[in-house]
Amino acid sequence: MTIQAEAVADAVAPHFDVEAFADFAFAELLACPLGEPGRCQNPDCQRPFDLRRDWQRYCSDACRAADKKEFRRVGLKAAPALLAHRLGKYETRDPALRALSAAARRYLGELQTHWLRCRRARAEEAKGRFNA
Repeated sequence: MTIQAEAVADAVAPHFDVEAFADFAFAELLACPLGEPGRCQNPDCQRPFDLRRDWQRYCSDACRAADKKEFRRVGLKAAPALLAHRLGKYETRDPALRALSAAARRYLGELQTHWLRCRRARAEEAKGRFNA
């Protein structure tokens, strides 16, 4: 894929044409949702709500915006490591690139573990407010 320089000259970040994970794994997410349907997936909210659509994940636009902000923050940390991991994933000749790829893989594992642990703790705390 080649991105034309003039197409992204004024963009914050180059845009590429990859579908969202929710679209890519639609059937899988229906079979195994990332959260409890009818409960806001913003870990700081966890408010129960009436589903208007099967794919609805948040109780409000504010919760969706807050989660989107968190995803962007984590994405900015993960993006360089994702690129470094993929660059050296199948490298056979350059030991420095292999080492960089391995470090990126370890970093991504740590980032995922920390983020999931943090989200779960926040969700349990918020859920307790509604179950008390």
